[in-house]
Amino acid sequence: METKFTEQESLALIGEMIKQARNNFQKGSGNSMIFYGIWVSVLSVLNIILALVFMKWNVNPSYSFWVWCLMIPSFYGGYLIEKKIEREAIVKTHLDSILSSTWKAFTYSVFIFLALAFSFGFGKNFYHIFYIILPVILLLMGMGEFVCAKIYRFKPYLYGAVIMWAGVLACVAVMWTPHPVFFQLAINAICLIFGFVIPGLKINKSAKENV
Repeated sequence: METKFTEQESLALIGEMIKQARNNFQKGSGNSMIFYGIWVSVLSVLNIILALVFMKWNVNPSYSFWVWCLMIPSFYGGYLIEKKIEREAIVKTHLDSILSSTWKAFTYSVFIFLALAFSFGFGKNFYHIFYIILPVILLLMGMGEFVCAKIYRFKPYLYGAVIMWAGVLACVAVMWTPHPVFFQLAINAICLIFGFVIPGLKINKSAKENV
């Protein structure tokens, strides 16, 4: 016999399903955050080291920024991680789709922003715009984590967002230091470890506990 639900019962059922889906992450859901967090942190530190070495050798330290080209192969690594998560997922909820779309929007926004920054920087010889690249990316990361925190009611996401936004303010504060880019890179590495890697580890822990 077919069961019919009233409008109130349907809304209550949907609300209960959303409530159950929150904090019920897929196995390995945090692997992408861990991977990118570590990768970007390592590149930030490597950029600082190369710049210092180049300065010692009387080589233009700006050449050290080419190390960020190593982000290109990392995208393939992230793609493989996401595909592995999708294959192993028992069920994919609507919240999982929202989470995935949020980070896709973040990625597209970063690419568009970088295109604009490099166009103004090199096209108009406005090189000071490069100082806002890391703060803006941290700002977008914080926004992405804040959205995820509200969707999943998962506090590590919220803590990550706060860390990212604090990093933005720190990046602004160091603009009056002798070498602001070095400090910005160091701040970037710290933010990615505490605001991205650690929440990713917490997500994986939560996923194991709900298996």
